Amino acid sequence: MKNDDVIYLLCFPYGGGGASVYSEWNKQLSPKIKVVPIQLPGREREIGEDPFTDLNKAADHYATIIEAEYVNKRIAFFGHCFLGSTLAFEVIRRLESVPELNIEHLFASAAFSPSSIRDYGIDLEQEDEFITKVEKLTGLKNEAFDIPDLKELLMPTFKADFEMDIKYPVSHAIVNIPISAIYADHDVFVSRDEVEQWKQHTSKDYELYEVEGEHMYLLDRADLALHIVEKSLLNYSEGSE
Repeated sequence: MKNDDVIYLLCFPYGGGGASVYSEWNKQLSPKIKVVPIQLPGREREIGEDPFTDLNKAADHYATIIEAEYVNKRIAFFGHCFLGSTLAFEVIRRLESVPELNIEHLFASAAFSPSSIRDYGIDLEQEDEFITKVEKLTGLKNEAFDIPDLKELLMPTFKADFEMDIKYPVSHAIVNIPISAIYADHDVFVSRDEVEQWKQHTSKDYELYEVEGEHMYLLDRADLALHIVEKSLLNYSEGSE
């Protein structure tokens, strides 16, 4: 297979998550799609790096890297939850006018849109309350927070991720890239109506998909998202709309 036949799927993690959530995806997808997990600083192999606290600055950073590394290559983006999806969206905004880049799609999974009014009722300085609130909202419990040393190590990045979310200003920007939005049928955090608002952020094709599960369905049933990704990208690569 020629390199120019491959679509590189750049995957951004959810708040508090890392690139490892996408580590097995290449084994489950067609060889025509190559998954590139994006590792944010302050976690996993970059635990010693300072995390971003401003989503737009993070987007500037990754846009610069991607512009340099993916010249004349076909790329698509996947993000889970607000942080992953909106960071991917903002990177696309910075890159879609670069003629040497071929950006084909954005997949926004279980995510509020950039224009959503988000009020989580979270105080980042009340750490235990913050952790409990996020666990309740997302349905994901991080056992590491029960261990004092690990909690101390991980908390700065966890707070920084939510600071990026909370401080991101409501945006009605659009991209000229097709968007597929995915919502989970038992997600009590991000509703179907909220996910559907991604339709307002593209001038191109838009699809809304339902999958079974809760907000963090991706951890146990990544295959549900991968089916949508493969169907969408390979249809485009074969010339059908």
